[in-house]
Amino acid sequence: MSARYTRRTLLTTLAAAGVTSVTGCLSSGDSRFRLSAYPAENPYEKFLRTDPTAQRAQFAIDYPDEYKRTVSDELLASGSVTVLNYELAYEYEFGSEQRERPQFATDGDRYYRIHVDTVRTVERDWWEFYLDLLDSKPSDGIEPTTVPITSLSDRDQQILDRAMEAAAADRNPAIDVGDREPGSRGVTYHNHLDTDESDLVPSPPFEYLQHNDHLFQARAEQDTISVTERTFTAEQIGGSRSEYEQHVRDTVLEVDFSTVSLSSEAADVLDTATDGRPVSGFYEESPPMSDGLKAVLTHLDAADHVSEHSEYGEYTTFPNLYAIYDGSWYEFELAVYP
Repeated sequence: MSARYTRRTLLTTLAAAGVTSVTGCLSSGDSRFRLSAYPAENPYEKFLRTDPTAQRAQFAIDYPDEYKRTVSDELLASGSVTVLNYELAYEYEFGSEQRERPQFATDGDRYYRIHVDTVRTVERDWWEFYLDLLDSKPSDGIEPTTVPITSLSDRDQQILDRAMEAAAADRNPAIDVGDREPGSRGVTYHNHLDTDESDLVPSPPFEYLQHNDHLFQARAEQDTISVTERTFTAEQIGGSRSEYEQHVRDTVLEVDFSTVSLSSEAADVLDTATDGRPVSGFYEESPPMSDGLKAVLTHLDAADHVSEHSEYGEYTTFPNLYAIYDGSWYEFELAVYP
C-alpha cells in the first residue's frame, strides 16, 4: 500500500475488483495520520449556552435548577463565579498543549465568552451514602430489604437509585465500591443536597439491600471528599446576535477554504475527509506527512503544532479545528497513531 491512501481511492479500486465494502484502508496497528471531519450543524447554536440549567453538575444528584440560574446570573452580571464540580467552559488537550473550547452565553441582550480562570482541588467534609457489596449473607439475622422501599421520600428513592447505579446492582457482576475514594462510591451530599431532608444519613433506615443475586450493606459516612473548584470569567463580546456571530467567525473559525487557493492534493484530502456526511468522514495516510495534508493543516493553523511522526510515542490528537469547506462548517481533528 502506498504511503498516501484515501478511502475514496481504495473504494474505487476495490469496486473495480468486485469488492463492495471495507472497514478501513490501514490496519489498526499501522502508524498513520488521520484527519477526521465532523459536520458542525448550526455552529452558532453549538457554542452558545442559552439554557443555564442544561449543564449537569459532576455529582450523582444534580444541582437544582434555581441554583444553576443563580450561578449563571452572577457570572454574567459580575464577570466571575466560583463553583464546585460544575463546568461552564472546558479545557482540552491539543497535542501537548492545553486549549479552551469556545463557549459563549447570553443574558438575552448581550453576548459573552466564558473563560476558565482557575482550577484547583479542594476538600469538603461531606456525607456520602453508598451500597457496600457483600460476599456472603451476614450472620446477624437481619433480613435484607428490597426495592421499592415505599417509606422513602421521592428524593431518597432517587438517591438510592443513584447508589444502586454506582454499584451496578442491576448487572452481573456488581461493583464493589467500598474500596474507592470517598466521594466516588455512591451519592455525595453536596451543599445543595440537604442531609436534614434525607433519612438515609446519618443512619439508613435499612441495614441490607437484596437486589437480584446481590447483597449490599447500606452505608452512610461523613468523610473528607476532594472536589474540583473552578472559577470562570465572562468577557462581553457583543451587544447583538450579528456581533456574536461575527465574533465566532473571527475567533473560532480557522479558515473558509473557499477563500484560499488549494492544490489538487489538498483538495483531495478535504474531499475524502468530508465524504462521510452527515455523520463523519476521515482521510488517512502513512508517514511521512504528504504535502496535501500539510497544506490543509497549515490553513487550519495546526501544522506548526504537529511534530515529526517519529517523535510521538503515544496516540495524540489535535481536535476542535473549525473550518468551512464547500459551504458547510466542519469540526476537524487530526490524530497521530505512533
